[in-house]
Amino acid sequence: MRLCFWLLPLLLMLPVSNARAANSGKPSGGKLFVESSLDNGSPWVGQEVRLTYTLFFSGTAPQIEDKSLPEHSGIWVRELAPENYIDSTPVSKNGELFRKAVVKQLRLVPMQSGKLPVTGYRIRCLVPRQGEASLDSRNDTETIVAAQPAIIQARALPKPAPADFSGAVGHFTLSVSPENSTVHAGEPLSLSVGISGKGNLDTPPPLKVLLPEGIRQEVSVTSPDTASAKGSTSSVSTKMLLIASKEGAFRFVPLKLTVFDPETGRYETIASNAIVIKVIAGQTAMMPPQSPLPGVMPPPADPDPLGAVIRPIIMSMGVAVLALIFGLHLRYIKRYKRTGVQQKTSEAAEPIRPTATPAPATQTSTGGKSPQSLRNELYGAVKKNGIMNPAGLTSKELGKLLKEKGVKAQTISALTELLSGIDHALYSPGKVSPEKLETMNRDASRIIADLTRS
Repeated sequence: MRLCFWLLPLLLMLPVSNARAANSGKPSGGKLFVESSLDNGSPWVGQEVRLTYTLFFSGTAPQIEDKSLPEHSGIWVRELAPENYIDSTPVSKNGELFRKAVVKQLRLVPMQSGKLPVTGYRIRCLVPRQGEASLDSRNDTETIVAAQPAIIQARALPKPAPADFSGAVGHFTLSVSPENSTVHAGEPLSLSVGISGKGNLDTPPPLKVLLPEGIRQEVSVTSPDTASAKGSTSSVSTKMLLIASKEGAFRFVPLKLTVFDPETGRYETIASNAIVIKVIAGQTAMMPPQSPLPGVMPPPADPDPLGAVIRPIIMSMGVAVLALIFGLHLRYIKRYKRTGVQQKTSEAAEPIRPTATPAPATQTSTGGKSPQSLRNELYGAVKKNGIMNPAGLTSKELGKLLKEKGVKAQTISALTELLSGIDHALYSPGKVSPEKLETMNRDASRIIADLTRS
């Protein structure tokens, strides 16, 4: 079983080189360097572009970490969430064979026109001297690799801008969709209003829905911007809860928004689809209560001659039942206390077995966490024993290092077996059963407690 390490797919054995990397970002003079690339070097102000940092290496894949973050002035920046694995592909540069992998991606939006540099990004690389990846990094070659600056030449938006320009720059579409096209009067109606497309929507433009007379808004909730990690599309949606107070067919005026479209270089006004909501009579109004015929009086209620006799009898029976229940409850309590005293006496007579005490596991209870959370907590417990990167080891390699740290063989076996089960739960189709998840949580608590004692 290969444990998951975030740089694991980079691990490809090529001829080993112990040469230190050049910091110029060029392949000449070194076997380890970082390149920065923009998908658009001359965007409009407010237009989103993507900056990608790519690591090139030969030999054994290095372990990497950020040494310094990019510096940027006049640019809005948001990092794309990294994937679980960093994939690497072979590439040839100047006649030499390398492997490359994307190590960081940023979403950039220039807030002003002119020349805007993004500089200062550096990473720390640990390259094994012996050509083989190991958790013991004391003998690794440490290299600080700097990426070359990325220069954005931002263009100012055309003037004059329309008076109703929303400030949004991109290619977008608007949509309005009701949960139902027909509702009863007085019932809630859910209406979704969305804007999506190619552009930055972390600060979405205001969208105002003009409600027809007879419909009022109760609640409005806006979801955060969701940007695609592989593409450049974004979307924002707002859920509105409406109430119609009367019957009829209500036509909603289409939403309109003025944006600047970088693809055409012009200001454009986009509009949503038109919708019609039909409100029918409420369910309670459809069944009016039956009224007596005019001139006919309802018959008087017949008196109950037996009520005065039966009612006291029913009350007496109820009191008797309650008394019986109370007596049985007192008897149960006395028997439970007597049984508890006998159990304590039996436990006092039997010696306590320290190996069966579950106190440490209770203190480190995982609380019913997911397989991914359990794996992270297990890796954290392993790191506290001096093994800094357990995710990059096989079961055999991890077991050997734990044994050297003085961890019991039984704990090592249980740990590797649980990690294998977690991998199976994460990557197999279907959901993990609650019983299996409970067992995994319980086993993880016990193993973490054993590793902590070690």
